[in-house]
Amino acid sequence: MYILGIRADKVDEDLIKRLIDNQVQENKSLDYKRDLNISKDKDKKEFLYDISAMYNTDGGCFVFGIEELKDTNGQNTGKPDKITGIVLDNFDKLTQQIEDIVKNSSEPSITQLILNELEIDTKKILIIGVPKGLGLPAMVTYNQTNKFYKRRNSGKFPVDVYELNQMFMQNQVLAEKANDFRNNRLDKVLKKEFLPNLKIDTSYFIHIIPYSFLDSKFVNLSLAKEKLKLEMKPLNAHGWDNMFNIDGYAAFSTTSDRTEISSYNQLFRNGIYEAYSSEMFYETRHQNKLGFDGKHLIEETLNLIKNGFFILNQMEVEPPFLISFSFHNVLGKILDNDRSYYSKAFTQKKIVFPLIQIDNYDINVYERLKPNFDILYQALGFEESPKIE
Repeated sequence: MYILGIRADKVDEDLIKRLIDNQVQENKSLDYKRDLNISKDKDKKEFLYDISAMYNTDGGCFVFGIEELKDTNGQNTGKPDKITGIVLDNFDKLTQQIEDIVKNSSEPSITQLILNELEIDTKKILIIGVPKGLGLPAMVTYNQTNKFYKRRNSGKFPVDVYELNQMFMQNQVLAEKANDFRNNRLDKVLKKEFLPNLKIDTSYFIHIIPYSFLDSKFVNLSLAKEKLKLEMKPLNAHGWDNMFNIDGYAAFSTTSDRTEISSYNQLFRNGIYEAYSSEMFYETRHQNKLGFDGKHLIEETLNLIKNGFFILNQMEVEPPFLISFSFHNVLGKILDNDRSYYSKAFTQKKIVFPLIQIDNYDINVYERLKPNFDILYQALGFEESPKIE
């Protein structure tokens, strides 16, 4: 959702005039439109085909209110000619209308659009920034339509079954690479190659991995210190310090004697967010074993992910995400609550739960992660995890 490297919400009058003066050609990530028509069913379909095509390709921007230069046959050349403007009486109402149309008529729902209104020489133009779809390809579902589109430099086109298969395969490959990153990272941290003074008696990890982590675009860490110092609270921490490191930016807390790091949050330069704690387990009164409070762990996990989403959104990291959590060095540990005498002990040294896809920032994370919480409880002899309000 960028024009010449500028994000859609930062595009200004000078940039638009540069496009026209230099006759910057349309491409897969840039499209000029003279009019914005979404009142009739036919127009809505075309609008949705355009949006989904850009989403399914590389993302980019539509600029409404610019007429294209014509060739000798009267055909559009893809080069901007002049600002004609569009009728735009109520920007907030239009924004809501467009977001609703796109969200409710695409599957998976396309969200996180950026709309930017500009007035240039008394004429209004509208910029719509469309994110790059890195998860499953989006299908247009308006009025029982079931079509997939992509873009080439000259515009959109419907994909055939072979290209559609490649689009789905891309999603699988990204998930596999995310899983490889997680496994390699777990190995590195637990071998103390990341933090030599890390406490690893028992370990709990949470990973939020954006599908964009393989892109060359990095998080702007110059904003991190001011924006995130108070937000990056490690799990079970009452006080913490922050620091830049080779991987990005981190917050960490220590044991009471300050000899070991007990919890940390790490924001990587590629947008991955990792949380770690060795403080989730404690000595219980049952069976003289270490255990954890299941409801507290679920609540802490959800709060950590909520804060992580806030941070990633502030850093302009776009969804979708893959989320997981995992336990290490937990052989023989139990679940400690009112029914602990029913609890079995962990029979494995580590449990790494499946990666769960989160399509956008607005999704109910608890509902998506509950199957993993249920697996955790079932591994310890219970029917399901407790309900969290």
